Amino acid sequence: MPKPTHGSDSVQGGLLRGATDATDYFYFFCPKCPDDQLVRVLGYTVVSDEPGNRYDAECKRKAKRSFSLKFHLNCDSCGFDDIVKISNTGWQGGKHAATLTDQIQKPA
Repeated sequence: MPKPTHGSDSVQGGLLRGATDATDYFYFFCPKCPDDQLVRVLGYTVVSDEPGNRYDAECKRKAKRSFSLKFHLNCDSCGFDDIVKISNTGWQGGKHAATLTDQIQKPA
């Protein structure tokens, strides 16, 4: 079975949320469980890692690299299992609502 390249509908469209704790650690909330049940990050994959960044000309601060990281998420409570990616090759600022429009192309 090939490894998925995109997360399911459960993590798209603004449905996956999270927050930091009392420190600077970020946690994802299970999109299926109530009361902000935390999911575990079981692993990660470096999807891309390249010098430079295509948004450097548009942004005040420059990124040293372009990267995408894929995280494998799992909820011990309900069995939710999915992936999510974090990247600096997609949206570089603006309002969250703009990322949810049908006219916008999703980053890889």
